[in-house]
Amino acid sequence: MNKQAAKLLLKKIKEYQNIIIVKHKMPDWDAQGSAIGIANIIEENFKNKNVFVVGDRLTDDQTFLSKKPLTDEFVSQALIITVDTGNKARLDFDRFDMAKESFKIDHHLNVDPYATNDIVVEDAIACTQVVVLWAQLMKLKINKAAAHNLYLGLITDSGRFLFPRTDEVTFRVAASLIEAGADLKAAHDFIFVSSLKMRKWTNFAFSKLELTKKGVGYIVITKADQQGWDLEYSEVKSALGTMAGMDEIKVWALIVELDDMIKVSLRSRDFSVNEVAEKFEGGGHRLASGAQLSSLTDVPKLVKALDKLVTKGVK
Repeated sequence: MNKQAAKLLLKKIKEYQNIIIVKHKMPDWDAQGSAIGIANIIEENFKNKNVFVVGDRLTDDQTFLSKKPLTDEFVSQALIITVDTGNKARLDFDRFDMAKESFKIDHHLNVDPYATNDIVVEDAIACTQVVVLWAQLMKLKINKAAAHNLYLGLITDSGRFLFPRTDEVTFRVAASLIEAGADLKAAHDFIFVSSLKMRKWTNFAFSKLELTKKGVGYIVITKADQQGWDLEYSEVKSALGTMAGMDEIKVWALIVELDDMIKVSLRSRDFSVNEVAEKFEGGGHRLASGAQLSSLTDVPKLVKALDKLVTKGVK
């Protein structure tokens, strides 16, 4: 981590009264945990700051939710901190350019340095890991609430510490969060213990699995498939995990038809799926990326590209 950038973020937080924390659209737990976690850290270490987390949320926690819409004047006098968002187009805040200054905290490839300043640690398994390392370097207190939220992001983006790029630093960060009050069992139960309804959903979704001869597994979830289930997108996306951990499936994709887009999630244990994602309006990590399709008729093109990736053996 760049120490000068880390010190600069601390300086800016001290300097600004208004702080807005922005994550990406359709946040996962790394985005959610990073956003709420750094808000908890700021609240704990700096008194009388106006800190708000904007955009879609994965919980009903309204601690950092403004009771009134943020005015343009407020935004124009604010420091925006973005988390877990590699490119500007994915930000879940349409007034980003109105802010006086911005600071990007991330762990994706820094192909879009859209903020005034940034702290990007590309070899970190999760953005929450970057947040914790920054707080520790600046000797800031991480309270129990922050530890809980940051740990949620850490265990999800690391796949319970099984995904590549999980390293000794990740485990040291996890240990420090547990020492700070994160409840390991409560966190795991909260994220990974599902309801009967969700188990039925993932069983249904898995029944739609298609598998190519090259080992590309994919599930297409249409809007019709989602009728009657009453699920949030994050719950629909849980079907992605049903294809993981099988020897026959080298690369897997979940394609979800939404009202305004067709969302694609790509995963692999070995192959660089980000190369394919970049060809379909997306990007991300080497083994975990996202993309978009214009139409479900583009699914065969996506599958063909993934088949070619496996054939080439690009790892």
